[in-house]
Amino acid sequence: MSRLSALLVPRRRAWLPMMLLGGLTVGVIECRGDAAAPARQTVVTFLDAIKRGDDAAARAMLTATARAKTEEMGISVAPPVNDSSTYSVQAAEVVSEAGDLVHVATTWSDVDGEGFKTTENVIWVVRLDPEGWRVVGMAMRIFDDLPPLLLDFEDPEDMLAKQAMVAEELQRRASASDQSPAARTAGKPQPEPGPGRK
Repeated sequence: MSRLSALLVPRRRAWLPMMLLGGLTVGVIECRGDAAAPARQTVVTFLDAIKRGDDAAARAMLTATARAKTEEMGISVAPPVNDSSTYSVQAAEVVSEAGDLVHVATTWSDVDGEGFKTTENVIWVVRLDPEGWRVVGMAMRIFDDLPPLLLDFEDPEDMLAKQAMVAEELQRRASASDQSPAARTAGKPQPEPGPGRK
């Protein structure tokens, strides 16, 4: 699990066990011309700051409301990430008629201490505010059988509630997996065939 997965969690709490899994299926297309270029650059600046662990620089790329609310709640926007982490900014789509809201697709890859590589697809929501293009939220697919999770950085209470829901669902699924017949018999010796058994 990469540290990007812990994005925007309270500094005074332990990192929440939240995973961002690949496969987010959002209809994102490359914009014609340079309409989305400034929004994409905002995401590059934001992710560069996260990679460096520069909370102040990452926070500066949020909307004014998101900055105020995350600061008020003591939420870090630049959790520590591994030096091996890499990201790429891909397609972008203008999603409002006014041209002031853009979805930017990214991929974040990381290698854990055991050499296991994870790749996470995240859509960043970027809005044109009076101070320029700023990050307002993100969307990601956590579970293949559920809709993507949408996190609004301007509503950190809702965001933390959704993160808690994800943690509970991960635990529920792990418990259900432990209770499956295959899990109960895995590794247990099976009875030897005896008289009358085949």
